[in-house]
Amino acid sequence: MKIKNSTLFLIWSGAAVSIAEVFTGSYFAPLGLTKGILSILLGHIIGTLFFALGGLMSFRVKKPAIESTKGVLGEKGMVFIGLLNVLQLVGWTAVMIIQSAKAFNGAIGMSTAIGIFVVGISVLLWTLFFDNEAYWINDIAVVLLFILTIFVVLYLKAGKVGYVAGDMSFSGAVELAVAMPVSWLPLVGDYTINAKDGKSSFIYTFAGYFIASCFMYFIGLYVALKTGGKDIISYFASIKTGIVPLLIILLSTVTTTFMDVYSAAISTLSIVKAKLSRKSLLIIYSIVGLIAAYLFPMDNYQNFLYAIGSVFIPAYTVVFEDFFLMRSKSHSFLNVPATISFAVGTIFYNYLTYFGTNLSKWFITPTIGTIILTAVIYPIMKSLNKREEKIYG
Repeated sequence: MKIKNSTLFLIWSGAAVSIAEVFTGSYFAPLGLTKGILSILLGHIIGTLFFALGGLMSFRVKKPAIESTKGVLGEKGMVFIGLLNVLQLVGWTAVMIIQSAKAFNGAIGMSTAIGIFVVGISVLLWTLFFDNEAYWINDIAVVLLFILTIFVVLYLKAGKVGYVAGDMSFSGAVELAVAMPVSWLPLVGDYTINAKDGKSSFIYTFAGYFIASCFMYFIGLYVALKTGGKDIISYFASIKTGIVPLLIILLSTVTTTFMDVYSAAISTLSIVKAKLSRKSLLIIYSIVGLIAAYLFPMDNYQNFLYAIGSVFIPAYTVVFEDFFLMRSKSHSFLNVPATISFAVGTIFYNYLTYFGTNLSKWFITPTIGTIILTAVIYPIMKSLNKREEKIYG
């Protein structure tokens, strides 16, 4: 079934409208308002461009997100990326459940352990009673959470923003902004494959996510600056908003988390010959996400986002360079030059993230540096590989 442009826009704005995005925006507060907004915009331009290109690629090859990488990475490379995607989606499912549970804890005193169970079971019930095409409920959740965030801004009123202490660097903030849209990259094609045309798949996917995600990050930044460093969850707890906002947060969490669970199931079906049905996999991943929520180390949430960027930025730099620019022949087993370039890019990203923050004064953030290095290395590796094949057959 073809997806209307407006629905495509709302699907991805709905994915961005979540408590996780607002929560992440609060990390930017030590940069102040101007630098915080600049890092949000720069990171989202890079990350959402990658994200929308992934959607366009799936539309062109008419294959789901992970399967669309097979022509460039080869079968084994696709399986590897698919496994990483399933892993990050389980992680996201856990993060979303935990953050929603903490909101309940702060506002009505429900213990986080019980909150995790309530939210996790809500996600599971959603997978049982609603299919991926229940877009109208997602649309309602998007609108309601948008209204709620506007209420938050109005409640804070005008006036000067405060100073928040912290060690967040500009390049680190850009990476946190890049990571969120990039985390959706391995699943965007599962939806854009059914877009009306290629142009629509790119424009409405980009616009929907970019506008909503920047707005959510800004709300998180603004709340933190106005309240002296509180994140959105602590803020809701402090103003005693009552049950209605929490139900809106729960609805938006469930609809967004369902997309993670759904994509984990689709990725699994793409990379292994599973005998289980899609519905069975949806239930399994809902339960796995619920269990993971009790184990996930939320103190390492920031590193979790960096890890996503370190894997998918170099991987998709290779995929997009090959697919859109080089257009080389398909690889059936494993694209060795792509694998080497990916490994070098991943190491370089981590080096820049943890040891190269001083390079940000020349706008060489981990993502920008990794894209440049990986894009240069890959054609060289391909050329050397071809030469070796000619010599040794």
